Amino acid sequence: MGVAPGAEIGGYRVLAPLGQGGMGAVYRAVDGDGVVVALKVLHPHLGGDPQARARLTREVANLQRVRHPGVARVLDAEIDSTEAFLVTELVAGQDLAARVRASGALTPVALADLATDLAAALSAVHAADVLHRDLTPGNVMVTDHGGVLIDFGIALAVEDVRVTSTGLVAGTPGYLAPELLAGAEPDQASDWWGWAAVLAFAATGRPPFGNPPMAAVLARVHTGQVDLAGTDPRTAHALQVALAVEPGHRGTPQEVVEALRRAAAAPMPPGPPNGPPGPPNGPPGPPPAAPTGPIALSADSSRTVLVGSDGSTRLLPTDLAGPGGAAPAADRAGLLDDAPDDLLDDDLLDDDLLDDDLLDDEDSGAPGGDLGAGEPPRRAGTVLAVAALLVALGAAWPGVALLAAVVLLVLARSVGLDVAAVQARRSRRGAGRADVARGVVGWPWYLARAALGSLPAVLVAASVVVVFGGVGWWLLDTGRLVVAAPAPGGGAGTLSGNAPWVLHAVLAVAVLLALLAAWFGPMSRTSRVGARWVLGTLAPGRGGAAAVTLLALGGAAVLVVLVLLGQEVTWWPLPGPPDLR
Repeated sequence: MGVAPGAEIGGYRVLAPLGQGGMGAVYRAVDGDGVVVALKVLHPHLGGDPQARARLTREVANLQRVRHPGVARVLDAEIDSTEAFLVTELVAGQDLAARVRASGALTPVALADLATDLAAALSAVHAADVLHRDLTPGNVMVTDHGGVLIDFGIALAVEDVRVTSTGLVAGTPGYLAPELLAGAEPDQASDWWGWAAVLAFAATGRPPFGNPPMAAVLARVHTGQVDLAGTDPRTAHALQVALAVEPGHRGTPQEVVEALRRAAAAPMPPGPPNGPPGPPNGPPGPPPAAPTGPIALSADSSRTVLVGSDGSTRLLPTDLAGPGGAAPAADRAGLLDDAPDDLLDDDLLDDDLLDDDLLDDEDSGAPGGDLGAGEPPRRAGTVLAVAALLVALGAAWPGVALLAAVVLLVLARSVGLDVAAVQARRSRRGAGRADVARGVVGWPWYLARAALGSLPAVLVAASVVVVFGGVGWWLLDTGRLVVAAPAPGGGAGTLSGNAPWVLHAVLAVAVLLALLAAWFGPMSRTSRVGARWVLGTLAPGRGGAAAVTLLALGGAAVLVVLVLLGQEVTWWPLPGPPDLR
């Protein structure tokens, strides 16, 4: 992909490749605060094109002002540099295409909710004077909080200057509005048409204008023959109107959402299985035709449309018809021969791998959810509670506490390495049902690597304990430092001139410093990420986090009570100090 994991670009450290498209390469990266983001390194040609750079700068500035829960935020950008990049929010969830593949078409209620979410998000994008330009199921994320638009406007903005000079239009067939096929400029109406096409896909679980051959898909778009078989008649009618060929004949987004809400509240019997239903009070419409011959999509033979099958994008000339309406077969066969190789790339503009559901639990059966949609959320409260338990344990059993900390660190790192390997494999080869099994079988190898990789952090932690413990012990045991004198009649204590609890406090602080050194020490980030996956799997959601936190804090409280009641220090498996007075 051109950038190795561990490299830094603009202050962001690259973790792993996610995909490559027309705008450049996409990486999972982390910023200086440890937040995982999507880093998109743009093609070098952008840096040499002032017009493209100026246009993208304007679009990014507009998008950075969008604050909407249904829009993936643009967090940072460096457009003027020779190493231009964009940083966007990495949305945790499943793209709509993967969601439908795994679970089928959405229910009427879920469809109405999705329509509402996406309509609000698209309105916010339009209000910022930005067009999405590529609304497809792969660019819609389904999250716990609703639908989210990703990759809006940016990828196609990068390509605009590059392609418009040669009369190209970018998009995905079946989701590219018919007026764009005829040569019109993208506008808000064409975005809303793509929105309705995405909803049609969600309602049926099928591409709204059928499957390739491409000429058949484009012909159905051009003639408005959308496949809505099996849907509620009111749903079908609303989407048919929203997908009208003529922009002036389309229903408004508000009307479509209201119709979907009414259909969800009181569903009607679906239409015949072999054809889309017509209006609520009319007969069913005919099944969509499947033309196979060439068709003229533009009267201007100089225009070319950049389209491709669902999930990919490629170059397709629209001058498929000559003066008589059909080009000779020999001419059609060579239409793509002279196209530039980069424009014929199936992955052109297709950087959906950024948020693709690389390992969803519905596909693999793996607990803990999606391993490819970004790291699990931080569990700071749970981690602090577990740390409190280890610190309290260290006050009386320091050797056991430090040993437990090392074991947990290695286990968490092994999980982090295993998950990273699964993500890297799927980013290269795509999702496979055997990926989880490979991860389980290969875990012992990652456990061995984790034990070796944890050594730097463990050695730093051990050094901290030795320095703090040695200096502290010398100061306290020799009487040079008195923290608290023993209570009258309470004995001389275990350290010269200090109360018995001082020893426990020193041990607790030593364990705390060791934990901090190991958690934030060299090469420790993989352990922190692995800990998130472990906690997200074993204690998912707020309920799981609350349960682990309460158990850890309860255990810490019990240990503190034992120390206060006079529990003596047990050094095993450490040798302990040679002399205790």
